Amino acid sequence: MLYHLLLGVLWIISLLPFFVLYLISDFFFFLGFHVVGYRKKVVYTNLKNAYPDKTEAEIHRIARTFYKNLFDTLTEMVKLIFASEATVRGMCEFRNDELLEELYNKNSNLIIVQGHYFNWELSLMMGGEESKYNRYVVYKPLSDKISEKLIFKLRKRFNTELLAMHETLEFIKNYGNTHAAHGPALFQFGADQSPMKHKIEYWTTFMNRETPFFLGPEKLAVSLNLPVVFLDIQRVSRGKYYVEYSMLAEQPTQTSAFEITEKYVRAIEDAINKNPSNWLWSHKRWKHKKD
Repeated sequence: MLYHLLLGVLWIISLLPFFVLYLISDFFFFLGFHVVGYRKKVVYTNLKNAYPDKTEAEIHRIARTFYKNLFDTLTEMVKLIFASEATVRGMCEFRNDELLEELYNKNSNLIIVQGHYFNWELSLMMGGEESKYNRYVVYKPLSDKISEKLIFKLRKRFNTELLAMHETLEFIKNYGNTHAAHGPALFQFGADQSPMKHKIEYWTTFMNRETPFFLGPEKLAVSLNLPVVFLDIQRVSRGKYYVEYSMLAEQPTQTSAFEITEKYVRAIEDAINKNPSNWLWSHKRWKHKKD
């Protein structure tokens, strides 16, 4: 009942034109940044550690723009739950998606890795208009059931399927036996989240700090020889983004240990440095310390 009530409220809000939604976003930015200070300490600490050479004024400017982008993204997500496919596609330009077409024509399943930069939901909902791949997004189940239902409704709108992390390994291993008739599949990971402490297997330097990373995508890629593609999504302006694909490893079995993960880390660093205010600095990414 509560879920359907919330969905009804969100639907009414989604009917508003974008310029009105962005006025609402401006109001919540004022509250979140100037009044409440949502996770401000985390954001400023992360930025100062990542960019020790930047001045206080530069850090403040990045942080302020980050909060504006954050609330714009949350507002856009309300629209994305109900907007037409044409409207959603109009928000995003896809670049170098011929790379995926080449892999598809080779009948190759593949892994896509990306980070949490705004607005990542667009790249999880759909691919380029010509993409023929069956799309599976790997996600971590949420403890809040209403949030879980909203994420499902949002991400599954345009034929994207969701895979919980605990079921991913077996599903991908068995895909050729159970789903081969449906054509090749791509499996999409947001691989910049912090692993649980007892699951940490690999540390590297990321944004000027020792940082643990998941090895799951690399292990899957090597064991099944699945090409790994990096997805960079960049915010151009309010409601306008581009998604760009680049190859990280076409033949994973020919790579050395941790090579794919290191290439991913360097790629995501480059993506963040293009527009630092676009990454999710409020995430407690560095909560674990290397012993």
